[in-house]
Amino acid sequence: MTNHPLGDEIYAAYAAGALSGPMRLLVDTQAEVRAEVRRERDAAEAIAGALLESAEPAPVRDTSLQEVFAAIEAEEARAGEAGPIAPSRDETRSRRAAEAAGRSLRELLDLPASVRDLALEKAAWSFAGPGVKRMELLREGPAKAELIRLEPGRGVPHHGHDCKEFTLVLTGAFHDGFDRFGAGELCAADPDLEHKPVAEPGEVCIALAVTDGPLAFTGPLGWVQRALDGLRQG
Repeated sequence: MTNHPLGDEIYAAYAAGALSGPMRLLVDTQAEVRAEVRRERDAAEAIAGALLESAEPAPVRDTSLQEVFAAIEAEEARAGEAGPIAPSRDETRSRRAAEAAGRSLRELLDLPASVRDLALEKAAWSFAGPGVKRMELLREGPAKAELIRLEPGRGVPHHGHDCKEFTLVLTGAFHDGFDRFGAGELCAADPDLEHKPVAEPGEVCIALAVTDGPLAFTGPLGWVQRALDGLRQG
């Protein structure tokens, strides 16, 4: 079994509220599927709570309460932007589209709750290559969380990283040329690593990928990926 643990520094940052939204999603999702991660997260929160209770009270700004309410309202507004899955209007393809939508929905319903709820709000896979789809779930500054869906035997182009990338396998498994990662296991990549994740035969591999910056594709399909990114950003 291969798994790259998140480490005490990340758990401490989680407990202190210093992690980005995408990184908190990563911690919460892995805690749902791995008991040892849940224990590490809860222990860090317990320590942070004890330290907070023993700390001297600190003054707050007069506008703090209004800022909290504004943040809550902004979060509710973002949640309200999500719409239902749009049905197909092409009657000749309606049955096929309904079957595909049913399979896609079942896949999402089987995901851990923290990811499932966001995915059901988005419900919009986008093409990212032959047999590869992705769905952005959350973005906060340079940090981003997205689902990657790999058909069996399909993979992401060979790529490097200019930042940290964490890939948590939710269903199926992939091999990146160095290690195999199954459900619940985490692949942690940094600028020193170039790899090519490919799903194993048999089961669709869905993974939660969290990065804090753009990837740098270097393989023969890299220009395709950059072109797709350019179109999306344009």
